Amino acid sequence: MIQFKIVYRSKNKKLRKDGTAIIQIIAYQNRKRRYISTGLFVEPRYWSNRLNQVIDHPQAAEYNAEIKRQLNELEVFAFDWLRQHGAITLEELNHHLKYKDSKSFTEFWKYELEHDTRLQKGTKKKHQTALNYWIAFQKDVRFSELSFRLIRDFDTFLFGKGLHINTVYTHHKQVKKYINLAIRQDLLEPNKNPYLKFQVKTAPTERIVLSREEVAQLEAMTFTKENRHLDLVRDMFLFSCYTGLRFSDTCAIQYEDIDQDKEGMTLNIVAKKTTKQMLLPLYRLYERKPEAIIQKYKDEVMHERGPVFHKYTNQYFNRALKELAKLVGIQKPITSHVARHTFATHLASKVPIHILKAILQHSKIETTMVYLHLSSKLVNDALDGVDW
Repeated sequence: MIQFKIVYRSKNKKLRKDGTAIIQIIAYQNRKRRYISTGLFVEPRYWSNRLNQVIDHPQAAEYNAEIKRQLNELEVFAFDWLRQHGAITLEELNHHLKYKDSKSFTEFWKYELEHDTRLQKGTKKKHQTALNYWIAFQKDVRFSELSFRLIRDFDTFLFGKGLHINTVYTHHKQVKKYINLAIRQDLLEPNKNPYLKFQVKTAPTERIVLSREEVAQLEAMTFTKENRHLDLVRDMFLFSCYTGLRFSDTCAIQYEDIDQDKEGMTLNIVAKKTTKQMLLPLYRLYERKPEAIIQKYKDEVMHERGPVFHKYTNQYFNRALKELAKLVGIQKPITSHVARHTFATHLASKVPIHILKAILQHSKIETTMVYLHLSSKLVNDALDGVDW
């Protein structure tokens, strides 16, 4: 357990130029200690070592109440942490105090973003972009300043930059993430979350989906010496069309992630975005076409270790997909996301919706339902073109 003690002039024996010295709280454990500033300074004649409090000072009552408040806050935090986790160290206390000292939500956001090793590169970039807009809106926001009015003004600021409504929604989403993180770390009271009163708006987006005929066009493509570099891009895109994998997961597949038995290949990975394990029987999908793509590259390298595909940047991959679409005559703006949309839409009419939800690793059934509606739309559009 951590012990706390109030001290005066403990670290610096010299007085400040105004003749005052600081009052501190020592947290100590196993001969280690941490000095915590109370932010209060008094002259030596106003401090009683025997009583551990300010005496004969014009603001003695106020100062002593503040010292007790801070000491009580530390003791309550230590007790709650001990009750929840069974033990507490000075390191946990330091982490708690890191933001208590500054009381800056912006600094909290900066620190958490910088030290979160779980975020993928693309996700971290989104969070940083939102943080950049937040700082441009107001350089430093303290926890006490988080309010409905502040968030509303931030919303107005974003729209003033000419951002699309869904881009504004994305930036609000990042702000909400770090506010909720601060609440979980007991840096902000849950009832002071400004988003309890502010509703962020979004607009429906069109999901681009390839028809079976368009997928067949990509499958039938042949390449010349000049555009041979597009062969791998095409195969990676088709692999996602057959499996529903996100672009980041397709890039990361290793030969070691593929289990082979008498029935065929099974992909065994941990999804980058959800960190959930995924077991995908490739031999059961699209007449074993995913297996054929894996085997194609396995035969080329003649080994069973290392990456199957290539770790392209999303920007390069999307530019290459535009080249592919132009070569084959597809008049749709194809991106890496289109492959996953295509898989989900085509499968929506073939399997129960909860099975599709599990394969896509959606957290909400409403997200999966979108693909059921898209599947129905594809059927209706196809029927519209029939000359009865």
